[in-house]
Amino acid sequence: MIRLLWAIHNHQPVGNFDFIFERAHDRAYRPFLDVLKAHPRIRLSLHFSGILLDWLEAHRPEYLRDVRALCESGQIEILGGAYYEPILPMLRDTDKEGQITKLSRRVKKLFGTTPRGMWLAERVWEPSLVAPLVRAGIEYVVLDGSHFKMVGKTDADLDGYFETEDQGLRLKLFPIHDTVRDTIPFRNVEDVIANLRHLDTAPRVQVVFGDDGEKFGDWPQTYETVYSQGWLDRFFTAIESEPASFAVLPLADSLENGRNLGLVYLPPASYQEMMAWAQNAGDVPRFRALRDWIAESGRGEDADRFLRGTFWRNFLAKYPESNRLHKQGLRLSRDLDDARESLTPKAVEPIQDHLWQSQCNCAYWHGVFGGLYLPHLRFALYRQLIAAQKMLDKVTLKGVTHNWEEADWNFDGSTEYLLNIPAWYLAFTAGGAVEEFWLKGTGINLCDTLTRRREAYHAFILLGPQGGTKLENQISAKEEGLQHFLIYDRRTRETFSEWLLLPGTSFEDYRRQQFSPLVSLNFGKAECVPVAKGLGIRFETETPLANGGRIHLQKTYLIPFKGKRIGVVWHFECRDGIADFRFVAESLFCLLAGNAHDRYVYWQGEDGVRRVPLASHEEMSGVERLGITDEWLRLHGAVEAPGARHIWRDAIETASQSEGGYERVYQGTVIAPVWDVRLAAGKSAEARMIVDLEEEKNEW
Repeated sequence: MIRLLWAIHNHQPVGNFDFIFERAHDRAYRPFLDVLKAHPRIRLSLHFSGILLDWLEAHRPEYLRDVRALCESGQIEILGGAYYEPILPMLRDTDKEGQITKLSRRVKKLFGTTPRGMWLAERVWEPSLVAPLVRAGIEYVVLDGSHFKMVGKTDADLDGYFETEDQGLRLKLFPIHDTVRDTIPFRNVEDVIANLRHLDTAPRVQVVFGDDGEKFGDWPQTYETVYSQGWLDRFFTAIESEPASFAVLPLADSLENGRNLGLVYLPPASYQEMMAWAQNAGDVPRFRALRDWIAESGRGEDADRFLRGTFWRNFLAKYPESNRLHKQGLRLSRDLDDARESLTPKAVEPIQDHLWQSQCNCAYWHGVFGGLYLPHLRFALYRQLIAAQKMLDKVTLKGVTHNWEEADWNFDGSTEYLLNIPAWYLAFTAGGAVEEFWLKGTGINLCDTLTRRREAYHAFILLGPQGGTKLENQISAKEEGLQHFLIYDRRTRETFSEWLLLPGTSFEDYRRQQFSPLVSLNFGKAECVPVAKGLGIRFETETPLANGGRIHLQKTYLIPFKGKRIGVVWHFECRDGIADFRFVAESLFCLLAGNAHDRYVYWQGEDGVRRVPLASHEEMSGVERLGITDEWLRLHGAVEAPGARHIWRDAIETASQSEGGYERVYQGTVIAPVWDVRLAAGKSAEARMIVDLEEEKNEW
């Protein structure tokens, strides 16, 4: 007899569009439940993230009532998890346990049952999870079969559940049967049943199926298969027609009736695709080629056991944007702990909840799903971080005009500088630029862009047939000519950063990042000094230029305590020879929609005010001030550059992959004034840029 333990995971990210929640409900969650109700002998485990439960309660309460009825009849077991679906190993233990407890309490309230097991986001496992999970009341978790194969187990060994421990605390581990998972619902019912029969080599065989609920209707082309063609109904009918041969059961059933397979210690891991995506881009094709070569030699099991990618945390090293999100969350979590004595429990709860929402995993990594490359997901997480910061300000800024901190807050090995004032929060790099610029009035991080970098799948975009949109691996591109957007930035994107370039460097060279800088600036220690109604932040360096001459550069930020305007002054002095260069200063505006009618750049032209979309590029002459507006976010900005020869305006757009195909995604707009500087020894010059920022009051 085959005991098929069935676990379904339903989730939508923080910040996802409402229509996506609605589509997933209508195409996957609702029809799956309707089919299940028609087959009362089918019993299974079901997981919802807290984000999804919040949406369902607000928009589809009848669905939750139906789920509760099936829980009460014993047809559904509800799994727990972390409320906002974080990658648990990246959190502090207090946040791990807090999020798990929050979801367990929510499940109890909605469904009248307390979860015994949980779903791990992206099945990311590290041995240190045992203790916080057990302390949060969890008895078991579900992991990929590949986790167990890394320690020598085979498919034949996965007929039950395992025990593991840490510090004497015990946790049960259920292994998903990878082959069964990959065939449901993509193979016809008869083939799936035949494959299950093939596994029946003992009186009672246990097989775990665990996967996303969205694959039953909301993944591309699955609705037609699963419901229009009746795959799920036919599969459940086939199972019910042979009660002596098959049973579909919830995971908890195995705790009483399954086999305990003994002790196991698993290494850090996730599902195999995730461990490949987490590798550096250049390693991905080599890794896949090696796995394919081993599999073709008939030793695929050896590849599963001995050859893996890297584990999830490498995304934080691979993508500085992900790392900044993560480290800001860690900082706020620590700051909240430090402030608890000064806050009532009622005041702590909303800060904590905003922090936990910012930990939702989907915008922290990138694979076949857009994730990190989707600005609206990153935007949503930053809004939660900024909301938490605003609430903490009542303690951290109480009685002071600002907080200034020197710390390696992002763990990159360099000292950075953090400035918190009532209106803004800024993180200065060791190189003198700004990598985090939080506007507290609108909840925007102006630096929330994505550096354009090489990804392994870009090879498929380049190899696509001329004049077509069908690529080598049969994933469709959403538009023709996507290969022209494969531009790679020469450094991580930051605001108020600068380039010293060869005289005459063209806008096209700059736009396509095809230039050679004359120097890589290395500023010394930042100095923070009071100025009238604000602060001056000063960086200095002295360096030779590649084309001759030595310059001393002083860079000074002028920041009023009330925000609204930030000024940057670059003072150049030629110390030796002739200093001849084109100076480019960059200002970032990362405002989500590049072609929306209510988000635009504008300026006073000869024929009146001109407007262009944010996702546009142009070399502008005879203009010293550009306005930029986002009516939806209620932000009005302007960049002023007195004496600039040009203003270069460029859009940052990435070419990335998603489940719907390769796509171009707007990540932000760069406004870059340009000055031509030529100085003899002993001579000096200045460049000034002023950025005005007006935030309308809103209820974000």
